[in-house]
Amino acid sequence: MRRVFSSLLVVGVILATSATLALAIPQQNTQPPPPDRGPGRGPFGQGEMVMGTLASVGVDRIEIRRQDGASQVVMVNDQTHYRQGQQDIQMEDLKPADHVFARGQTNDKKEFVATMVRRVTDEEMQRFQGGGDRTGGQIVAIDGNQIKLQSLRQGERIMVVNDQTTFMKNGQPITLKDLKVGDRIFAMGKVTDGKFVAARVMSGPFDLLHPGTAASPHR
Repeated sequence: MRRVFSSLLVVGVILATSATLALAIPQQNTQPPPPDRGPGRGPFGQGEMVMGTLASVGVDRIEIRRQDGASQVVMVNDQTHYRQGQQDIQMEDLKPADHVFARGQTNDKKEFVATMVRRVTDEEMQRFQGGGDRTGGQIVAIDGNQIKLQSLRQGERIMVVNDQTTFMKNGQPITLKDLKVGDRIFAMGKVTDGKFVAARVMSGPFDLLHPGTAASPHR
């Protein structure tokens, strides 16, 4: 009987010691780690975008001259990331005349604050701007044969149409009179005497206008 009691006493001491050690050891976090942030995820792949040529580089801001000639001040801070291709760069690597994309958000002070500034090549800039043979955006005004467009990529741009211009909406022929302010369009044409002259103007969902392309024509 005494032997049984002793055995129970030993077991109790072991259990008490184990419980004490369990409380003393910090519990490991079983939650999965947050995903790494990078291009196309989090602040790098979302938000507003400004693109153009660097006019100046300051301590806490850069100035970008858009295609429409207007200047955009972009604020930067210690949360801003800088990239070229697949490589990280520093703000000190940027210089006037570089082509850049800046992505971020407008804060309460009406300042555009960049989360990502990406330096691109001349070829990449031409491709994103449409290479001169295409344009697109939202119609902000129609004056005779001139259509004023606004887009994030190209800023404000005047498009000219003529008797040879064809118009389509949702795959069906239309005329210039069927377009209205607020419509988003995509146009093929060429620049003549400094003006974009449209050969074909299309309106409607972009997957119908340009199959196989996921990008929006007005961005």
